[in-house]
Amino acid sequence: MMIGGLVTSYNVSNERAKYKYRIHIRRALKKDDKSIIAALKYLRDYELFTSFEDFARFSDERADKYIKSLFDRNLSLSYITHSITALREFLYWLERQKGYRNKINYNHIDYLNISTNQRRTAKATEYKKSYPYEQILHTIRMMLEATTIQRRDKAIISLQALCGLRVSELRTVKIRNLITEDGNHFIHVNPKDMSVKFAKTRHAIFMPLPEDITKNVLQWKNYLTQSGFTGKDSLFPQIPSHFNQSNLLESGITHNEIRSNTTIRDIFAKAFTAAGYEYLRPHSFRHTIVRVAGKKTPEFLNAVRQSLGQSSIDTTCQSYGELSEHEQRTRISNEKLDFGE
Repeated sequence: MMIGGLVTSYNVSNERAKYKYRIHIRRALKKDDKSIIAALKYLRDYELFTSFEDFARFSDERADKYIKSLFDRNLSLSYITHSITALREFLYWLERQKGYRNKINYNHIDYLNISTNQRRTAKATEYKKSYPYEQILHTIRMMLEATTIQRRDKAIISLQALCGLRVSELRTVKIRNLITEDGNHFIHVNPKDMSVKFAKTRHAIFMPLPEDITKNVLQWKNYLTQSGFTGKDSLFPQIPSHFNQSNLLESGITHNEIRSNTTIRDIFAKAFTAAGYEYLRPHSFRHTIVRVAGKKTPEFLNAVRQSLGQSSIDTTCQSYGELSEHEQRTRISNEKLDFGE
């Protein structure tokens, strides 16, 4: 768009439309900030393609050319799918707004689509690696615990090994969410206290791991409560380091929760690379748990499903329960079939 001979990186009419759409998806569709930012990012991608021409000029020809441009950029099919879906939903809404009625052909919006095979490819996921429990336990036991930060970090990875929380849950869990009842330990995953996907409440039950792993978590909780922390405080608070007046490095524990999921991931990366293993995301621990549960009874697998917050056994197995190639070969080759001979 040209203003006074200068090229601008926005279109005034488009900005007004996006502002109103942002309000719409927040209030009517109840989207969170992360989803809103993602939607606006995809819309800007389309604007860059059209050199910020008015959204009202959308047509079937532009739809075809835009999709072709996405493929020409060698973008992932997943990104392409999300991009055209976001644009399509926006245009469906825009077509109903004052000033845009009869300017955008509703049927042309339907051209923002890809083939069934392309869509399935976009949804396909790569094999998800996970640590065997032996590697996880070895890594935890190698971790030092001489300082407050080291004890906290060891407790973080121990808790993840025990119940496979999502990273945002692990970062925001409170002291009162760690519950011991009838000799059993679990995390009461409560969206009132924690950042929980879909705001689903559940009990994340501790897996039956060796006693020292559970002790790492319980002893850390006891340390916090003895230091004056209350149930509403973070189970894994920030521990910033600084130099004192003697120019010595010291750490002071705070009552504030860790702010970034990246900080949590860095803790895992440091521990596992130090133990000689490649870094896999903390989320991979959920795969570890399901792959172990898949070798147990159906009742145990169902209990794990509930603990992880999955809606069905199928979801659990499809999302987390893929066998490695070695496990596939072992299970098939070791199975004895009865042919009635």
